Amino acid sequence: MHVPQAEQLGQAITSLRPRQIGAIPLVYPILADLGVRQITNDLVPTEADIDMGRIVLLLTLNRLLAPQPLYHVQDWLAETVLPQVLDIA
Repeated sequence: MHVPQAEQLGQAITSLRPRQIGAIPLVYPILADLGVRQITNDLVPTEADIDMGRIVLLLTLNRLLAPQPLYHVQDWLAETVLPQVLDIA
């Protein structure tokens, strides 16, 4: 391995952050099949950056997988893979 490649790999490794997966791969497809996000977006249209369906989906996942007060949902979300999956950063 060349030195520049080793340095890049070292930087990549130090920038990696562990993420919780838990039961997300089991529950997310069920909510997708039920159309939770699409139904919510159809009933509550918005011009916001994040659609209401995505918010309802996130809150539903939180209630099912790691119930906690609303003011802790952001902390829970940051520890999961959901920001990458749902393209919210």
